[in-house]
Amino acid sequence: MQPPYRLRTDLARVVEGGFAYPLGIERGGMRPRKPGWSRISWNAEVTGAQTLTYTIVVSHELVRPLLYELMRLLPMRVGGILELGSRDAFREVDVFIGPPVDREQFRAAWDVFEPILLEDATLGVGASSEMPFVEVFLDPDKRILVHVDPEASGKVQGILRRFGIHRREDDEVQSPRSVSSLVVRPVLRQIPGCLCDTDHLLIELRAAWELQLDDDPTRNLDARGRDIGCTLWHGIVWVDQEDPAGRRFGQAHIWGTATSRRAMQHLVEQRIGETFEWEFREILTLDRVAFDDRPKELDALEVPLNGNQVLSCAIDAIGTTPDGWGERDG
Repeated sequence: MQPPYRLRTDLARVVEGGFAYPLGIERGGMRPRKPGWSRISWNAEVTGAQTLTYTIVVSHELVRPLLYELMRLLPMRVGGILELGSRDAFREVDVFIGPPVDREQFRAAWDVFEPILLEDATLGVGASSEMPFVEVFLDPDKRILVHVDPEASGKVQGILRRFGIHRREDDEVQSPRSVSSLVVRPVLRQIPGCLCDTDHLLIELRAAWELQLDDDPTRNLDARGRDIGCTLWHGIVWVDQEDPAGRRFGQAHIWGTATSRRAMQHLVEQRIGETFEWEFREILTLDRVAFDDRPKELDALEVPLNGNQVLSCAIDAIGTTPDGWGERDG
């Protein structure tokens, strides 16, 4: 069975001095002075318990087999982690975390989407557990970060020795790079009916790993933790309806103002419910938008924004799926 996506075949992998990058990096990617690993110890005052963080930088061909070995340190239940660049006007990165699920459930989704996870330079992904404390994370630069209790240090370093990876000074594996010099590129082919971007990937992994955005839905905080009050929001919502030919589905584009994510979610569900024609299924995206980036139809909107309200709602019908649409059919 083929995966529901195709990687591009027109990309040449960037290799510099024998160090291979993921396909998603076109140029300017971080290359350490020397591939290897470093370790930082965090005391109890910082993390609540003494922990170790390993930063591992290796050429692309070693990332997959090394990850496989490091993931053997994880217990039978793990929580998924996904990090993506954010479209939200007040946050650069969206972090999604999931509750503990069976490791087989986590690995089933990982195995399907692994080529994207290893090659796309706009996302980070991993898994964690609390008992024992272990986190294995592949960041967007495709460095591997491992957080463990000191008791697991021997196991981690044993794996690194088997791969012939040498210890380096911390600044050797965390060489700074200019963000402006980094050029990334999409790795997925644009094929109708196939997964074609990280938005679609998020939908799949959110369902498989039960991911939730790691923020406080009752407050409207910016990246620095400041409450910014009432802001403009834009949501894309999956909707459907009964149809003589099967089940019709579509996407609703909703603009509104709200003082928190939860308040805006309530407005979205309420507005779809008021249409009577469409049924609410799932919020696909919900992001804050800078006032100056509002669409032309909201030019008359004035600041300061006040109150929780829906400003506009437009539903685009996508098509009709025949009977037997699937288990999501409510």
